[in-house]
This record gives sequence, C-alpha cells and structure tokens, in this order.
Amino acid sequence: MQKPDFLLESDVRDQLSTDPLIDDTRIQVSAKDGTVTLRGTVPALYDSVRAAEDVGRVSGVRSVQNELLVGLVGEAIADADIASACAGALDADRFVPKGAVTVEVDNGWVTLNGHVQHHYQRMAAEHAVRGVKGIRGTTDKVQINGDPMPTDVVDRINKALTRSALIDGANIEVSNSGHTIFLDGTTTTWTARVEAEDVAWDAPGVQEVVDRITVMP
Repeated sequence: MQKPDFLLESDVRDQLSTDPLIDDTRIQVSAKDGTVTLRGTVPALYDSVRAAEDVGRVSGVRSVQNELLVGLVGEAIADADIASACAGALDADRFVPKGAVTVEVDNGWVTLNGHVQHHYQRMAAEHAVRGVKGIRGTTDKVQINGDPMPTDVVDRINKALTRSALIDGANIEVSNSGHTIFLDGTTTTWTARVEAEDVAWDAPGVQEVVDRITVMP
C-alpha cells in the first residue's frame, strides 16, 4: 500500500530536519505517488547531495527529484580558486590515483575529466570536490578503463545481491552486454535500489550500469 502523499512529505521533512550535517531551512518538499521532489536553495553542493540521500532512506519513497539550487553564502569565489581547491582535494584523497583526474571550472560549475581503473575511484573524485566552497554543481566525465570482464560476472552479481541485507525481498534480474550491466525488476525501497546498483558497480570489468529497477513499496 502506497503511503499517502501528505504523510510521506511529513516523514521526509522530519528526516531532513534531524540531519545535523545539512541546512534544510530553505528546502521545500512535495510528494506525489511516491515521487519526492526537493526545491529551494541550499548553501553548498554537499547539502544538496546529502538531502537527496536522506530522502531515499524514507520508507515509501519510490524516486527522488532533486531540483535544489546551490546558492553561495557571502562573496562569490573565483573559478581559479575553486579549481585550485578541487585539485588539492583530489590530491589529498587516498582513493583517487594521483594525476588521474583533472578539473575544469566555469562559473562555479566543476567538470571532472580523466581515466581511472575502478568505479569507486571515480566516485571518490566526485565526493572529494563536493566539499569545496563555491561549487554550484558537478559534471563527471571521468572514464573507467576497467579490468577484463569475467564470463561469470552475472552470477557473481547475483550472489552479491543475495548476500545483501538491504536487498532482501527484491526481485532483480541481472544481464550484461559487453562491459555494461543491466538491472531489471523491483525492490521495496529506494535504498535497496541504490544498493543493487552499487553491488553491480563493484563487479570486476564493469564500465557502465543501466538501472531499470522499479521501486514498489
């Protein structure tokens, strides 16, 4: 049974208000048939990303539409200073290979370029720059070179999905074409869907994951 929209909105607002790591004072929440939309402004990109993650943890959420705008607090920061801070953050992150990821900044918008061996390294690069002041958003163009794709990759992913407590009760079908993994089926929570995608990315040789899972609370 789908949770009523007004109750879902209330639960989401409570979830956001109890997170001490984000500023939710200018966030508006609306819900319709399990889809939660976030509007308004937040002071930093980190707040926008974390707010969407918080929403995904609420029971009854089928999808999240993040329309939050990032507004700078105080004086704008020059692109050159943002680029320098991002480069420092990437260099300091132990999961990002040294020199593998480069940064371009245009009016506060950061584009990441380069090549890495694994998906977690690409995610680490994006996570590293989110905390830099002045960033309005990011575009991740980092490519994965990847390991050879094992012939039993689908079986490996299926076993990993079975082991996950978060995905318990889900009905997910895994297939692949080359280095691309396709996920189809249903889960009961948004968090389980995200977990399934993460599991697929962790398999060796994967360069792309196409998530077609439907959330059915």
